Amino acid sequence: MRAACVSAFAFAVTVSASCQRTPDPAPAPPASPYRATATIRDLMQSVVAPSAQGMWDAVGTISNPKETVNLEPKTDAEWAAVRRHAIALVESTNLLVIPGRHIAPPDATTLRADDADPGAELPPAEIEKRVLANWPAWTAMAHALHDSAMSMLKTIDAKDARGLESTGSDLDGVCESCHLTFWYPPRPAAPAKQPRSAI
Repeated sequence: MRAACVSAFAFAVTVSASCQRTPDPAPAPPASPYRATATIRDLMQSVVAPSAQGMWDAVGTISNPKETVNLEPKTDAEWAAVRRHAIALVESTNLLVIPGRHIAPPDATTLRADDADPGAELPPAEIEKRVLANWPAWTAMAHALHDSAMSMLKTIDAKDARGLESTGSDLDGVCESCHLTFWYPPRPAAPAKQPRSAI
């Protein structure tokens, strides 16, 4: 009987100790598979801007005193060249939202290749603060750019030059909306209108 009580007591102590044991720590998240080497400035200068410009330049009208020329892709090879710009732009939007990518190198003072208009854009460090403080908006802007580029890709696949011109205009608006949100300094508030005095 005594042996049974001792065994029961030992079992109770063991169960109690196991209940009080702290749980094992959660496994560490896997290391990111991405290597965000280029900065946002690099991507803008090397992929985003050239790809958008390649599609914008593919259609339009050029006039001079002698003639008016309508630009549009005509051959399969010309359409294929414009399509490559669209694919590059579509996929660049995924690169923009990889966590850990900086806006520019730490010593950069501007995002512009030429600082022709100093003060027109915020310093890269300030832009990065804005992006990190409002990451959901940054992601939404990148997705809007993706959707706009996809619309252009559809018109390219349909070989619709007029549609490409229209969707290109939409793309310009998407780009400017993001720049207004993150790139440009706050605009000074308009002065309040003074009430008219009674006559």
